[in-house]
Amino acid sequence: MNIHKALSKLEWRKRAYFMRKFQIRSPKNEHILNMSDEEFLKWADRKSMIVFQNWEQTDEYFELYMLYMKGKMQRDLETVYDVVSEKAKQGDEKAVKLFLQLHKDMNQLQKAMNRTQTKQEEVKEDEDDDLEI
Repeated sequence: MNIHKALSKLEWRKRAYFMRKFQIRSPKNEHILNMSDEEFLKWADRKSMIVFQNWEQTDEYFELYMLYMKGKMQRDLETVYDVVSEKAKQGDEKAVKLFLQLHKDMNQLQKAMNRTQTKQEEVKEDEDDDLEI
C-alpha cells in the first residue's frame, strides 16, 4: 500500500495534518501545504494543535509514518543507484564495487520478498480449505 492510499482512509483533518507536516503533495492540497499553524487550525476548525500532537503518539500515526519513510527511502535508493551506476559506467573502481554490492543486495531482497509472498499465498490457501458449503 502506498502513502496516498493509506491516507485516503483517514479522517480528513488527520489526513490534511499529516500531508501538511510532511509536505506530501496531491492535486487538491497545495493551499494546505502553505498554511501557517493558525490558518490550518482555523481551516480544520480546531482550537489548538494538541489533538494532532496527541495523535502523533498513536500506533495509527506510527504506521503511517513508517509507510511514508519506506517510500522516501525507496526514492532515495533509486537516486543513489542512479548516481552509483553512472559513476561505475565511467570506470570509478569504488562505484563499480558498490554497484555490484547493491545488485547482490537487491537480488537477496527480491528472493526474500518472493519467499514472503509464497508463504502468504500458502496461508491464504490453507484458510480457504476450511470453508464449508
